[in-house]
Amino acid sequence: MKIIQAILLVCLFAGLSHCGADERDEAAIQAAIQESYEAKVALYIKGRKERCLEEIYEEANLIVDSILLQDARRKRDTLGKPQRPVKPVKPEIKTVIDSLPIAPLLPDSIE
Repeated sequence: MKIIQAILLVCLFAGLSHCGADERDEAAIQAAIQESYEAKVALYIKGRKERCLEEIYEEANLIVDSILLQDARRKRDTLGKPQRPVKPVKPEIKTVIDSLPIAPLLPDSIE
């Protein structure tokens, strides 16, 4: 049991000795933080510009569509379809009075 306590004590001492003073360079840390901040800001600005452009394009599309519809309505033929023509009166069929008897065209044709 004392061996386990001794090993734990050594590990604790080793761990605490490494957690001492911070040997990292503060200027490098600040530069990394600033670089990360600038990258996030640039990404935000890029996303915001894309959304704004998308909104502008949608609004411009609506305006152009309404202008085209108004132009098409203005140029539309307002006369409408012409009326159906009136059916003409049926002509009177005149019969020709033929006084000749029916006879063959060629004398040998009927036998």
